[in-house]
Amino acid sequence: MTYSRQEIDAIVIDSFEELTYKNKCILLNCFKTPFANLDKNTPTLIKSLSEGVYNKVKGKFSDDAYRKKVLSSLEAKNVTCITFYSENYPEDLKQILNSPIVLYCKGNLTLLKSRCFAIVGSRRTQPNILRECSKISGELSDKFTIVTGMADGADSAAIEGAIHSGKIISVLAYGFDYAYPAVSEKLIQKVEKSGLLISEYPPEIPPRSYQFPVRNRIIAGLADAVLVVSAGKKSGALITANYAEEFGKQVMAFPYSMGVTYGEGCNFLIKKGANLVENPLDIFEAFGLDYKPTEEKMELNSDEQIALAAIREAGEAFAPEIAEKLNKLPHQIIPVLSSLEIKGLIIRLGGNRYAAL
Repeated sequence: MTYSRQEIDAIVIDSFEELTYKNKCILLNCFKTPFANLDKNTPTLIKSLSEGVYNKVKGKFSDDAYRKKVLSSLEAKNVTCITFYSENYPEDLKQILNSPIVLYCKGNLTLLKSRCFAIVGSRRTQPNILRECSKISGELSDKFTIVTGMADGADSAAIEGAIHSGKIISVLAYGFDYAYPAVSEKLIQKVEKSGLLISEYPPEIPPRSYQFPVRNRIIAGLADAVLVVSAGKKSGALITANYAEEFGKQVMAFPYSMGVTYGEGCNFLIKKGANLVENPLDIFEAFGLDYKPTEEKMELNSDEQIALAAIREAGEAFAPEIAEKLNKLPHQIIPVLSSLEIKGLIIRLGGNRYAAL
């Protein structure tokens, strides 16, 4: 990937862990081209950053060896950077508060310019809701690129529903050197291969709790609308919905019966004016699009049939228990379980547990 001087400056500035987002923006906003004239703006920068931090940053920024090291490290990890100054930076993200300085990407970059629809929800979501989430995600991927996070539950269901189309963007809240939770590693690899992974954090940045709600502004910013399939009273999905409302995007939600705790947030959104969604047709009509249901294919090989029967019999089953039914080791049945997930017949519940849909 060839970057302009302005793009490289932004990438280098973003590599400074000693700077907050606010201070990185101060540096970027001081110049039409970042650091075009450091000395001229020294008083302003020192006041904002402290003299010690300023001198450290200035030295690293001006060091050609450091600049080359940053770029070569990203290239070695197969990471492409789309900066705020890049031609293919999404226009919708430029309009939100605290736009990411750099989007670190792996996968199909053309998806950044496609029409997007976000699907989010709770890690703790009932299997029947996960099935509907996966189905709707698959149906919508005919017209939209699906945007979501990377967690068990609703995120995983949304990914599995759209992965076959390749029109899926997963926004991580940490750098590419990590997989969180650890069981998401296989799913991360699948999205990288078929769709697009993005993060606003350099690869070496680990998962931190405060980064997840901050990440949600990107999910809302990319999408024309956000569908919340499950949410408690305090849920990250509600944070995403709030961002969407703030950005002038449509908010939609599944309805829930009284007393269902993981649906209280959805009912709250509907009371506030969110579109009630019971099926894909509700979404297609909201956008004035024609809806043609897709036919589900349920062809199973012998291993898939045995595994599915074992899960249905148990209600919920751990991977080692399913492997025992197949006379295989747990790692040997990963392709079987992945195939059943893609076909919408099972869902991963977390903790290496699976349930039939």
